[in-house]
Amino acid sequence: MRHIYIMVLLFVMTVFSSCNKFLDTVPTDFYSQKNYYETADQLQVALNGVYSNMMYERMYGQVLNFNFSSTTDEMIPNRPSSGEARGLYYSSYNAGHAYIADLWRWPYLGINNANVLIDNINKPTMDEKQRGYIKGQALFLRAYNYFLLTTNFGDVPLILHSPAISDVNIPATPQADIYAHIVSDLKEAETLLEGRTVASLGYNDQVTITAVQAMLAKVYLYWAGYPVNDVSKYADVITYADKVIKSGLHMLNPDYKQVFINLCQDKYDVKENILEWGSAGAAAGETNKTGNDIGNFVGLSSSYVVFDKTSYTAASWISITKKLFDSYEVDPGSTLVNKASLDTRRDWNCPDFYYSSTSTVRVKANRPNVWQMSCGKFRREYCPEASRLNGTYNINWPVIRYSDVLLMKAEAENQVNNGPTQAAYDAINEVRERGYGTKYGNIIKTISMINGGTGYSAASPPIVTISGGGGAGATAEAVVTGTAVTGIKLTSRGNLTTGGPYFSSAPTITIAAPTTGITATATATITTGTEYILTPGLNKMDFHQAIKDERMREMCFESSRKADLIRWGNFVADMQAFTNYAAANGINVSASGNLNGYQGLAGIDQKHVFLPKPTYELNLNKALIQNPGY
Repeated sequence: MRHIYIMVLLFVMTVFSSCNKFLDTVPTDFYSQKNYYETADQLQVALNGVYSNMMYERMYGQVLNFNFSSTTDEMIPNRPSSGEARGLYYSSYNAGHAYIADLWRWPYLGINNANVLIDNINKPTMDEKQRGYIKGQALFLRAYNYFLLTTNFGDVPLILHSPAISDVNIPATPQADIYAHIVSDLKEAETLLEGRTVASLGYNDQVTITAVQAMLAKVYLYWAGYPVNDVSKYADVITYADKVIKSGLHMLNPDYKQVFINLCQDKYDVKENILEWGSAGAAAGETNKTGNDIGNFVGLSSSYVVFDKTSYTAASWISITKKLFDSYEVDPGSTLVNKASLDTRRDWNCPDFYYSSTSTVRVKANRPNVWQMSCGKFRREYCPEASRLNGTYNINWPVIRYSDVLLMKAEAENQVNNGPTQAAYDAINEVRERGYGTKYGNIIKTISMINGGTGYSAASPPIVTISGGGGAGATAEAVVTGTAVTGIKLTSRGNLTTGGPYFSSAPTITIAAPTTGITATATATITTGTEYILTPGLNKMDFHQAIKDERMREMCFESSRKADLIRWGNFVADMQAFTNYAAANGINVSASGNLNGYQGLAGIDQKHVFLPKPTYELNLNKALIQNPGY
């Protein structure tokens, strides 16, 4: 169930009338500010309208989770760079692009709707606590939309009331002042939303007090970074991250992949996901009205097969990078071509397979070339069958996760104290511990071949059975080269639920015997529970690099990497260095690389730190100045 439904408050945007007599001053057959906002229910409907903007196609339904964030060092497109839409993720856009216009228009629409609601918040007679809850959410939504605007466009007009018709030429407010007002709104919201928690609601697609506190930490983190560079704000990051941490309301899901499976299955994970943007689903059998593209362009590729109810549609126009793949720790003794990773996040985020199809069934196919692997975080195969059959795919978007709060705290602690404190290490290691799958016990660490045997076939690999050791849930596949088993690929390293069971000793690995020949043998080891620990004693610079790497491993494909690279102050230099790295590591090899992605990297320069202000807005607002380079 989604608690925020897709709707647009047309009465805020447009007024239609057929008055009973000439020059009636009080409308009787349509809603306006004068005859609306009269009841608590009307305030709530207005608030739902502000929420509804967030999952519109040109917001998080597609554009914000795909078009403007898909060319970084963690993921790059694999499509030819021609075409209007493709120009967005290849940085070949201009101020006249329709998507850029909409990325300006829709946040301002949300702001205007919030402004009107806030201006009329005191009209009805109602419970004061409920009035405060509605106002607090509206303030958060206004602040969030300004955060989107200023991080994408820099200095923007600050409008806090519905403008008059004559209010056309409104100059941009400096970014530091925008951040200051965002913080002001959020702090007021924090007071108003006291007691409104995910625990009391049971869902997380409405704003709660910890969502406000987590957002305050994020805003201060950006304020401290480029281009404002007010490093005094790092102390505030710690203050608000600590409020979330000490609330006791949030914790990491022990299984990283389950966070995203839950999103696809329409299940609320209120401890891990502090805030989601909700998406409304069409009823079974109806034409898709409100579906989104989460898991489509940035997803594990597959075609829908009408006779196979397990199939789904995902274009996978974005591929991972070798830099992301190689950032996860591997088992140096692994005999697999792509060595096995000790970090459970890698094979979920970077799957080495895709789904092809016949006329009747989907087929799992290998994709061993790293530059060509899909982004696997949001997997549509886990969506309900009705969604897959009707193409609705109404997946919520994770706005702020608890792991993000922990990493923000670790980064700020390092900055404030000129080096990592124990609190910084504790925060990043908590994220890493979950990533390594050892939060509550030990899992399989490695499977090593003892004897590859003979008589096997790559077309029909033998079944691998894992038994004993006290654990459960571990699965593996044999890799056959020629007639011998040359490696065992772990497809699950064990149960990762809170209660396990986890492994207390190494399990037995049994490889099925060939029809004729010698049976292969292998042995397993289990984790010690210390593998996740970050190298102690790092200096400030090295710990900061560790944060950069950990954010990529943990937060990849969640539309934060480009913004992170920008606020760290070296976006253009970092992307130029990545372009050189990519060329040196096989991206431009036609058979195994990503030539389209490589060509798209070439055009990034300093002007792409911010988007251009839209041409239509510059034509209307003569006080607005275009960003440099456009």
